[in-house]
Amino acid sequence: MADDDNEIGLPQKGLNMIIKDALPDMRIANESRELLNQCCVEFIKYVAREAQRISSLDQRKTIYHEHVQKALMNLGFPPEYVHAANSVLDECKINAEKRLKRKNSRLDKCGIPEEELYLIQQQLIEKARRAEEEKQAAQLSELQSALPSTSTSTNPINMAALFSKSTEDEEDYDT
Repeated sequence: MADDDNEIGLPQKGLNMIIKDALPDMRIANESRELLNQCCVEFIKYVAREAQRISSLDQRKTIYHEHVQKALMNLGFPPEYVHAANSVLDECKINAEKRLKRKNSRLDKCGIPEEELYLIQQQLIEKARRAEEEKQAAQLSELQSALPSTSTSTNPINMAALFSKSTEDEEDYDT
């Protein structure tokens, strides 16, 4: 493989880790590493094409693990290989679940059920809504007390109507 970034293959570090795991006491020439990398790519293409053919027969546009398993069997791989692939799939599922649990661990660490958290949230929203209404009522009473008493008696003004926000008015001014 050349040093082309667009070339398909396994990352060099990952390939080195696989080789070290399989052959800890053996040194491998760079050319051999490149050859192994190309073999990996060809293997994946070979299995993927067969899995795609099987998924097409199932009238699916997505290749599922069952299609890969059937592809391995159709291509003549021994049952032990298919079982090994299944165990890797199981490990991947377990790791995915662990990642999801870590992602949700903040919610778990608080010790409060999600339904209860939702109720607390709704109470806080209602409390904030009431506080805003009280604030507006206080401003309204300040404005009413600041108006001359003669004008309120002859021409009553609905102050609440002045301060209530209409979505129609907001839409007119936004454009």
